[in-house]
Amino acid sequence: MKIITNLNKLIIDKNLQLKEILIKINEGQEAVLLVVEHNKLLGVITDGDIRREIISNGDTSSSKAFKIMNKNPVTASDDASMWSDYFINNDIEHLPIVDSKNNLIRIIRNVKNTDALYFRNTVGLIVAGGLGSRMGEKYSETPKCLIKIKEKTILERSLQKLSNLNLDKIIISVKHQHEKIIDFVNNSEFKNKIDFFIEENSLGTAGSLVSLSKEYKDKDFFVFNSDIIFDLDFFNLNKFFGDTETDLLICTAQYEIEIPYGVLEKETIVENDFEIIEKPRLKYDIVAGIYYVKKNIFKDINQDSIEMDELILRLKENSRKINYFNIGSNWIDIGNEKQIDVANRLPFIN
Repeated sequence: MKIITNLNKLIIDKNLQLKEILIKINEGQEAVLLVVEHNKLLGVITDGDIRREIISNGDTSSSKAFKIMNKNPVTASDDASMWSDYFINNDIEHLPIVDSKNNLIRIIRNVKNTDALYFRNTVGLIVAGGLGSRMGEKYSETPKCLIKIKEKTILERSLQKLSNLNLDKIIISVKHQHEKIIDFVNNSEFKNKIDFFIEENSLGTAGSLVSLSKEYKDKDFFVFNSDIIFDLDFFNLNKFFGDTETDLLICTAQYEIEIPYGVLEKETIVENDFEIIEKPRLKYDIVAGIYYVKKNIFKDINQDSIEMDELILRLKENSRKINYFNIGSNWIDIGNEKQIDVANRLPFIN
């Protein structure tokens, strides 16, 4: 844990607008801002709050910090013995420390473990065979994984992360415009570290995984969609996978949207028995396109082409143990052109 006592670069006024918020959160370098008035904590702003605002109202939104912030953040007293429990039980990265009157004292950040990572007997697989049809005409000649976000391709970002995991092998499965992907890798720093699996026919989102897992029967597989940018605590994921003896681990990301209207909440249609909730925020755990797979669990699956949701259903029918691991809100998929604009404004993406 990182204890942050110098809060000068993290405290902002409730009337600060989105444009200035983006500047401040980058300057602060802690992925959080604290909205404070008369030393009392009003709320916090993280990448997830900024992403929700940009998706809802665009990156030119004039919304102020008071609207964008999380008004009910998890907070704790200045008792260090309890801090770890707050992070574990609430799955948060930042923990403001306040006194009994909600005066801000400091903030604690749950820093990811940077110990050496060893994913032994594991193959890393990046699935990059899709058509990218949602990207529109502008990107029709560019494989989605080669689109640049802040001057760096999505594929390069993924390869940099995987290269630090001490995997036995890294494979990219390709089909559509595969020559461009192979050429990019062969002209990069990763040229001697990557193998390719070329799909002769479209195998769906999980077909390459099934085929390769039968070739490498004694290896676990760490699978990544090629159109995502993410921040992930690999150390804790690896530990969780081992501790739970899971056959398939599905990574999920926290995704939050705001309904821009007042919502009438009721259980039954009874006169006067309802409540109006103004612009509620809805939180979901969405499938992040990252999977950790135990070796040799597909031996009874003989389909060449299969989608990931169908594969998961087949594993459930075969009584395989399936679990999930939440990676937090520092995640985005580049599924369309609008998402490129959003990604270019997100502070967690360097």
